[in-house]
Amino acid sequence: MTSGLATRPTEVVAYAFREEGRTCMTAVKRSDAGLIYPQIVESIRGRVLSGAELGRLTGVSERQVHRWVTGESRPEGGSRARLLEVNFVIQGLRDVYTEDGVEIWLHGPNRNLGGRKPVEMLENGEFREVLLEIQRLTVGAD
Repeated sequence: MTSGLATRPTEVVAYAFREEGRTCMTAVKRSDAGLIYPQIVESIRGRVLSGAELGRLTGVSERQVHRWVTGESRPEGGSRARLLEVNFVIQGLRDVYTEDGVEIWLHGPNRNLGGRKPVEMLENGEFREVLLEIQRLTVGAD
């Protein structure tokens, strides 16, 4: 019996995304991977981050973010890495907070981060520091 997915690990890409309040994992053929990016962007854009903010965090224009959503193009290189990092951060926050709580946490000054705003830290490439704070929150939430 075949699953319909490529059998060699290098031909399969796995993605996690949020849908209807739950974390979903999917594996797709590398050739179909671009179809998942619109879902990732849509799960981030809107209530949590604006298209302009997501563009700044990933190093692209707001128009380019829109192209990702419509499937006209897909993120590549550094913008892809940053998009997946932002998605990872937001999924971690959704494990602890509501959508409003995620938005507030990202945009508000954080005492444990020296009064800095996590969204600004992400924009400066300080993913690791923000992620460590989220991990601290997750451990405290158990």
